[in-house]
Amino acid sequence: MKRLLFTIGFMTRIPIPFQMEMKEGDMEKGFVYFPIVGMIIGLVDMAVYLLFSKFLPEPMAIMLALLANLCVTGAFHLDGLCDTVDGIYSARTRERMLEIMKDSRIGTNGGIALVLDLAMKFTGIWYCEPKWLVLFLMPVAGKLVQGVIAYKAVYPRKNGIGIYVGTIPLWGAVGAALIGLVPLFLAYSLYGILMWAVLLVMAYLLRIYITGKIGGITGDVMGAGSELSEIWLLWLILILGKFAGMTAGLPF
Repeated sequence: MKRLLFTIGFMTRIPIPFQMEMKEGDMEKGFVYFPIVGMIIGLVDMAVYLLFSKFLPEPMAIMLALLANLCVTGAFHLDGLCDTVDGIYSARTRERMLEIMKDSRIGTNGGIALVLDLAMKFTGIWYCEPKWLVLFLMPVAGKLVQGVIAYKAVYPRKNGIGIYVGTIPLWGAVGAALIGLVPLFLAYSLYGILMWAVLLVMAYLLRIYITGKIGGITGDVMGAGSELSEIWLLWLILILGKFAGMTAGLPF
């Protein structure tokens, strides 16, 4: 429970009302709870959408749900996406890419990534049904892939260390992936397993691509992987719905 609460406090802006003494390794062992944190974020997003869709047009309800997500997470992962894109597509040396990624300012490439990220999420949610379900599942998808991105990865900077990069145990990475599979399977049955597998593969390909660019993985890259996985999930739901007739298997 201590590790779960600490992970919630680290990954979100949800206040934890008491101090916790953390031992060495507790943070890394708490990695297994990433998808549970995703479920908590998803519940907030879903609740905001369901509330405001009762008396506002659906586009506004979707936008408010996305805003709630940014408020709960502090735009933690979106910032990582912007920094990663700024660095990777700067057409500079590896060392300079890492410097740019560490810069707190957002450049042109990062700004484009931010706009496209939110636009793709909005349009994807708009075309998915039921919308409350995909709003719940998106943060879960963003968290379940983190194991294949961070497990035994190399931190590319000479100074500093990635908190989870290369430090998480195998059981934590596998456990996080399996916990994240549960809601996907309950929602879409065998199609959920297929989407889960595709998300893991896509995240691993992202890891290979970024490692080839900067020589390893940083926390920003993990954030970018989370944001991209949410968008990939929307694409998969729409593609399988159109070409395979997939529908949510929930009875309500």
